[in-house]
Amino acid sequence: MKVLAKRAILGILCLCAAFSGGFAVTKYASAQTETAACVAQAAKECYVLRDCDGYVAVYDGLKAKKPTTVTDIQVSTLRALDRQMLENGLELDSREKLMMTLEDLGS
Repeated sequence: MKVLAKRAILGILCLCAAFSGGFAVTKYASAQTETAACVAQAAKECYVLRDCDGYVAVYDGLKAKKPTTVTDIQVSTLRALDRQMLENGLELDSREKLMMTLEDLGS
């Protein structure tokens, strides 16, 4: 009788482990899909700040030739480090970061 009870308990534990493992794999796959969606969204929202005729300009994406917006922030009034970052192109992956950076540069 003891052997039968031990086998039953072991069988139940194996079933629980199998269900838990399947649930974990499903959650992991779901998380991977969400991460891929976030990366795709971030790729859509890419802003680059550069110098355009002495003013800070906003470009949509890395390959944009023309700025979407030219601000009234003069590059000559910025710190040397900020000017250097604008020369290289300052990449921002969200509109929120873009707005915060423009606010910082303008103050």
